[in-house]
Amino acid sequence: MLAGDIVEGRTVAGFAWVSPGVGVRTTHVDDRLLFEGDEALAAPPRRPVPQTVDGAAAGAPMPPADLPHALVRPAASVDPAIELRAGALLDLPGTPWQPVARALFAAVHGTGHRMWLAGGTARDIVAGVPGRDVRDLDLSGTVPAGRFTDIAYQSLRASQMSEYRMTVTPDSLVCAVVPPRSKVRLFEYRGLKRDGFRFPAVGSALAEDARQRDFTFNTLLYDVMDHVVLDPGGHGLDHLLGERRLFQPLATAPDAPGAAHLVLRAMKFALRWDGHRACDLTPLRTWIGTLPPDLCRRLPAKTVQKLRETCKRDVDAPAERQLAFAATMPQPARELLELLIGRG
Repeated sequence: MLAGDIVEGRTVAGFAWVSPGVGVRTTHVDDRLLFEGDEALAAPPRRPVPQTVDGAAAGAPMPPADLPHALVRPAASVDPAIELRAGALLDLPGTPWQPVARALFAAVHGTGHRMWLAGGTARDIVAGVPGRDVRDLDLSGTVPAGRFTDIAYQSLRASQMSEYRMTVTPDSLVCAVVPPRSKVRLFEYRGLKRDGFRFPAVGSALAEDARQRDFTFNTLLYDVMDHVVLDPGGHGLDHLLGERRLFQPLATAPDAPGAAHLVLRAMKFALRWDGHRACDLTPLRTWIGTLPPDLCRRLPAKTVQKLRETCKRDVDAPAERQLAFAATMPQPARELLELLIGRG
């Protein structure tokens, strides 16, 4: 079932999730069906998601059929080595996801759903980063959170990894697999984002999901089954592979924490790629110019502390280089970054 299908005369708008309680493994029974008109609800309705499409009328194409043909590119037409890099990433010995990745993709597709490499994983594979240097396995697809944990759990059992834990983050619906006695995630999965609700929801439209990511170069997805690159925003490939990598933010009216997080991610990417590929930060600076001058003072203390921890963990560059980058940014971002680096 997809957002856009018709059930009992009503149009499916998306899918939500409710926690089954502490220490209880979530399943498909925790998913919630959303109809158009549910946008004003304060919490997900007590409406389960049917496990079959019996009695429903198809109203939405299965992605990527919802995209124009030009935005679904055969991988070989972008770079003949993409398919090899993606395969090497999934099969690379020693990676935490290697024992289960192939089984998980097969299981998801076996249900009729679709799943792709997403986020930084898809970006790096398309950009030419060798599989051994890709740090995370980020996934996205059409499966709601509870149903995904069902599928992942069965794949883990088939891979003799049933002791691994499944988690769902309530405020983002990010699903993850965690080894016993560890906090390091094997991989992360998130359904296609659906906006317009007062609680987290997922949908079935690639273009809508792309609009809610941070930068255009992070909107790409890679289909490991059909070997195609999906560019749902229409600019991801050009902005990633152009002569200069373009930093085009997608957030139009973020809250203060969201804006601060995007600024920090911009510094992380720019410093990581500096020296390897020229970056065009002009759109980023223009976007920063629209932020409130007192951005730092709008951030709760807990948010500042979390951003500092993220900066220390994720920005792989000396403080001097970080400060040099901050000095090139308009005032709201410069002040924020100096605060997070520890010199402001």
